[in-house]
Amino acid sequence: MGSCYAITSGKGGTGKSTVCVGLGLTLAKEGKKTLLVDMDEGLRCLDLMLGVESRLTFDLSDVLSGKSIEDATYSALDVPNLFLIPAPDTIGKINPEDFRIFAERVLNEYDAVIFDFPAGIDFELYKYLPQNVTVLAVCNADPVSVRDAASVCNHIPIARDKIKLIINKYVYKTLLKGLFTNIDNIIDESGFKLVGVVPQSEELAFFTIKHRLKRRGRAAKAFSRIAMRLSGEYKALPKPKKI
Repeated sequence: MGSCYAITSGKGGTGKSTVCVGLGLTLAKEGKKTLLVDMDEGLRCLDLMLGVESRLTFDLSDVLSGKSIEDATYSALDVPNLFLIPAPDTIGKINPEDFRIFAERVLNEYDAVIFDFPAGIDFELYKYLPQNVTVLAVCNADPVSVRDAASVCNHIPIARDKIKLIINKYVYKTLLKGLFTNIDNIIDESGFKLVGVVPQSEELAFFTIKHRLKRRGRAAKAFSRIAMRLSGEYKALPKPKKI
């Protein structure tokens, strides 16, 4: 059975889907057959980020209604091992029990499956995720974002030790001027274990246009550290100025 991740956040604008794609790219480049599942009904975006929007015919709702998984699975351009099942373009098409069966099946077909959930407080579908899921809560280094992420995670019906924190859009100078004086303050405020910090970068901001990351860029290194930590390998964070 493959590794299972569910990405969430307390509010929109944290860069949650960018984290999903960045982690997916990293796992795929490590040779793992990786599937991204866009769960944001009516507001899907992963197809745009991966540059496959013009090829879409079927989506997750079609699979749950009986279409084969292969019919709704799209390979990412120029990225071997990375695949996407897009979200329905309208709301209310994901049946929980059908989703449970689907989730278990794809975990037996892929090395890693990443479910990109919408931001907010609708927790119904989390209950139907496989038992080996790890929830990745994405926040920014500001008090509102951290508090919202913590609130969401405190209500998700998944064991607390399976929830990890990712700080996204990190800017060292901005952190020093804010209410948090260091990363440890953010961890303490959230109440969850940190698994990675992703820097603010121009290449992530323009990922929807370019669909790639510099192999040795700061963002790629950040996602590599996250992947290593998720696999159980210890990887220390760089000094705050070097993240």
